[in-house]
This record gives sequence, structure tokens and C-alpha cells, in this order.
Amino acid sequence: MSLDTAKAYFISQRDVVLRLRPEQKTSKNAANHLILGDYLRYLGETQGEWAKVKCRGDEGWLKQDWFAEQRLLEINFVDIGQGDGCHLVTPDDEVILIDAGEGKGLGGKGGDNMARFISWRYNLRCRDEHKPPFAIDHAVITHPDMDHYYGFYSLFCHPKLKINSISHNGIVERPLAGANQKDWFADLGRKIPPEPRKKTYHLWDTVTTHEAMNDLLDAHPTTQKYYLKTLRGARENNPDIRFKFVDQSQKFFAKYNHNHDLQLEVLAPITEDVTFNGETRDCLRKLGSESETKNGHSVVFKLKFGKLKVLLGGDLNARSQDYIAQYYSGIDTRMSDLEAEIREIREELISQELSIDERKAMEQRLDEHRKLLDLIITKTRGVFQCDIAKACHHGASDVLDSFLKAINPVATVISSGDQESHSHPRPDALGAFGKASRGHRPLIFSTELARSSHEFSYPIKSYEKLKALDAEKLAATTKKDKEAIQQKMEEFRDSNVARYGMITIRTDGERVIIAQKLEEERSAGQKWDIYDLFWNEKLQEFEYHKSGGH
Repeated sequence: MSLDTAKAYFISQRDVVLRLRPEQKTSKNAANHLILGDYLRYLGETQGEWAKVKCRGDEGWLKQDWFAEQRLLEINFVDIGQGDGCHLVTPDDEVILIDAGEGKGLGGKGGDNMARFISWRYNLRCRDEHKPPFAIDHAVITHPDMDHYYGFYSLFCHPKLKINSISHNGIVERPLAGANQKDWFADLGRKIPPEPRKKTYHLWDTVTTHEAMNDLLDAHPTTQKYYLKTLRGARENNPDIRFKFVDQSQKFFAKYNHNHDLQLEVLAPITEDVTFNGETRDCLRKLGSESETKNGHSVVFKLKFGKLKVLLGGDLNARSQDYIAQYYSGIDTRMSDLEAEIREIREELISQELSIDERKAMEQRLDEHRKLLDLIITKTRGVFQCDIAKACHHGASDVLDSFLKAINPVATVISSGDQESHSHPRPDALGAFGKASRGHRPLIFSTELARSSHEFSYPIKSYEKLKALDAEKLAATTKKDKEAIQQKMEEFRDSNVARYGMITIRTDGERVIIAQKLEEERSAGQKWDIYDLFWNEKLQEFEYHKSGGH
């Protein structure tokens, strides 16, 4: 390979050690531990098979055959505390953010970890103000719960960022003033009464176009409703921003086919054509309470890249999983009803004295229910099965075992935080994830468990460094010096968000690693805990076996 200082390069190996000197020995020659897909810059110097580079902030030496010119797919589940936050970089270097946590302003509980991560990743604090803002191609709000969208507020308003589009599920909170509240569904707009002999309500004011979202923002220019405030901040920062409603009818959110085969398929939310007073609209169904409906209509993507399939989405719950399985299986019977009836029959078979005929009839009914449930799972699995799944609702227990079986992943990633009252991830949910996954030893990752300290309360070494910088700031005698030290402190906090708790996936569509930073590195050359997924040609799916990890 002919190296060029003006080109971007990437690590082509599972993991390598950046050397202080151009030689094989690593015991006292390690500058950093690098993993598949890490960006590096060639510094113009070679010695034999070695080239000098800068990577992850350190300079050192790597073998030239460890370089790749093609960027890989990178998916980062950022530890944003309570909530979800996913940063995705395509092989074409497009940036997609899916949720951003709860952000600041929630009674002191909120963290701003997604904003800190983006600031660190794209060096925003040091970005020249005369440069055009860094562009983020897509921001996706899976549903209007604050622990998913409010972390976007500081990003949307950031003067050094430009968000090109915001995608959403069409459910928007708005002021109730002047509304006939009897006809409204909480603050989510009007609800349409069910047709005769039906019990289903729909959200008539589902926002499905760019123009409708702009009209809603124009109608409430000063409201402090957090969701509208967040979107308004984005539009003020970039008047050309596009608001995009996504639903299953669009099939694909994005497809990239020039240098690689990457696609994001939209599986949810699911809209229905509803006619009311002579007008027909695409509407979302009322699934239950306000919370159940907002969560249940989360945006869900199925990402496909080469052989890898990843399920990405928000906070599906048992009600929505029933609804989604009915839609994709084409069978009206609900999974939850079958699960309940199967449990009831089993209990009766164990606890009651039954005649031979009664037992035979009950066992036949049990067999019929099992077969129907298996059929629904199989049909739903044809759409939802994946290799890696982002767990719904932070590991909440309001999920269906049958739906988890339809997803059938080999690895599950849970995003949860310390300072929350839900005790996520729930113990029974963790058990259900493991039981419903495939393989002898399925993997369960948690941003919270990967980082055993609270947000902004870092391990001892980091705390000591921040404490020393704080003392240095107090001792500084000029405003300029104090501001420079404060800048260092903020940059250090930004980088720590990426160090602790983040789960990263790197893949070229054939090779797949899932990695997390060790809180206490073994050495400069041993900083990552890495797990490999291997393609099973016979089964035509990825699998994990323990010998692949550290």
C-alpha cells in the first residue's frame, strides 16, 4: 500500500497495539490498544514494514498491513445514564444519532453524556469558529419520552453543529389551552372514537409531514413543552432542517449501495388509514395509556450490513409487541393471551385432580395453544430475527417472552443508568433476554454494568486528575488561565464518557466485534474487553463461543 498523509486510514485487525518504537516487542513498547475500525492518520515516516501514525490521541508505530482504506460500520451505545443514546457511523462517513438520553434540566438528575461524547468525538471544543458547523446527517427520536429526546436539546442548539434532519414517530406533545379535552388523548392531540362495534381509538393528530411539524412549531412559538422546545431549538439553529416522519410503510429509512451494502429497514411504528368526517389520514393506534402508546409506537430499525443484522429501537412494551406480532404474522390472536392460557393450563394440570378424559382434553388444548404461539413466533421471527439487539425499555420487565424469542439474538445491549427509580435492568428481564437468545452462551451487555461508577463520578485515577485540575484552576491568577484549565477539565470529562460504559460494535459485514473499555486497564496495550461473533456457514447466522473473547 502506498501511504498518503492526506488520506484517512483505519485499523483492519481485530485489535493491535500501537508501538512506541517500530518493533514487535510490546511489554514496554505499548502506546495504546486499538481495535478494528479505529481511525488513524499517517504521519509520513516509515521504517521497513512499520509506519508512524497518530491514533486515539497517541503517536506510535503500526505495521502497514494493519491499515485499511475503507471505513467500517461503527455503532456506539453511549452510556448516557437513564435513557437511550446510539451513535452510528456508516462506511460512507454519514453520522446517525438514535436518541440522546434525558439531557440537562430534570431536577438535577439529567446528564449530558451524548453531547459530551459528540464534543469529544468531533473535537468541538477546539473547532475553529470560522469553520462551517460539523454536520450530523440524521437525528432520530424514537419516541417522545424525555430520557430519549431531551439530550438532543444541547446538540440541536450547538453553534458548532448542524443537524440536517430529525426523524420521529409522529407523536408530539402540545399545549392543551383552548382544546376540548374530552376529545384529546392527554396532550398528544385529538383521539378519534372507534368505529361501530370496534374498540380501537386512533391519534388523529399524528404528525406525518415536514409541513405539519413546521405548522405545529409556528402555532406554539413560545411554549416550554420540552418536545416542541427541543425541535424549535433545532430549527432556530438550522432553518433548513427537515422533519421526517417514519413508519413501516416507507420500508427503508436509508440504503447505501455504492461501496457496500448497508440498509436501515423501518419495522415500526405501524400506521393505519383512518377516515373521519370524510377525511382519511395515516394514524397511530391508541395502545393503552399515554405512556404505553408513546413507548409502544417507538421507531424500530433493522440494520443490515453484509451478513450482520442489528435491531435498533426505543421502548416497545408488551401491548405494542402483541400489536406488532399480529401485524407481521397476519394472525389476530395475541401472544400475551396465548402465554397466559398456556400458564393457566399447566397450573391446572399440576394442581387439579383430573379424569383421564379431562386431562387428555386439556393436554390437547395446551398443544394447540403451543402450536399457534410457535407459528406466530416463527412468522414474526422472519422479520425481527437479528444477531445483535438493543434491548427495549432499558431492561424493563414489560416485555413478552414470545416476542423476545422472535428477535432471537446472540447478543443484547441494554442502556440503563444509576440514578433512576425503575431498577433497570430488571432481574426477570435479564433472565428472559438470556433464555430467549440463541447459542450456548448468549451475550448480554449493559452500559451501566460496564461502568460501575455514577455519571461524572469517575474511577479514582480520573477523579484525582480532575481534583488536581480544579486545584490548578483555583490557583490560577488570570481569567485566561482559569478558562484554559476549565477547557481541559471539560475535554477530560468529554473523553471519559467514551471511556467508561460505552458498548461499541465494529464490523465490515463479515467480521464482527463487540467491545467495551476496561475500567482498570491491564496495561497500555490491554485496554479493551472484546467479544467476537463468528459466521456459521451451515446455520447461516452469527454465533458466539467463549474461545473468541479475552
